Amino acid sequence: MSPGAIAKRDPPPEERRRDATVVRPRMLDGLRIIALFKFVKALLLIATGYGVHLLFKQDLLERLRLWTESLTDSFAQRLLLHALSWAEGLGAKRIHIVVGVTLGYTAVVLAEGIGLWMRRAWAEWFTVIATASLIPFELRELVIRPPDRKLAVLVTVLLNAAVVLYLALLLRRTAAQRHRP
Repeated sequence: MSPGAIAKRDPPPEERRRDATVVRPRMLDGLRIIALFKFVKALLLIATGYGVHLLFKQDLLERLRLWTESLTDSFAQRLLLHALSWAEGLGAKRIHIVVGVTLGYTAVVLAEGIGLWMRRAWAEWFTVIATASLIPFELRELVIRPPDRKLAVLVTVLLNAAVVLYLALLLRRTAAQRHRP
């Protein structure tokens, strides 16, 4: 028998049965889409944390103030000057807290994303619990925000509710399949 003939031989029947029962997931399914969403969210959180960290640099704040004062649009100028005054009034301790909370939440989001990308059951549970726990705060924001600023919060609530619903249904279906005789 030649080496090529050995390589082309059919696998034993028990391996064929095992391969027939294995369902290979699609490359880009719901879990992976949610994982990509989590990765984008983590990137935005990292950028936010870095941006807040830059508030420690007084020369940057001064350059931003000078640039803002040179703007011709009075509305944008007032808005940016107000934001800069608010940022300067935070103080180093509060900025440290904001950076710490942002980086901690980034770690949670990255754990969710990596776990979902790897299709781990713990990540599905973790994402359902973490995401569902934030929905009440988002709903509160939806109620108290001025009407012209509600769209972003509404989109966030709807996306998070869709993620929780999808993962909860997936977990329920998986549990039902596991308990079938």
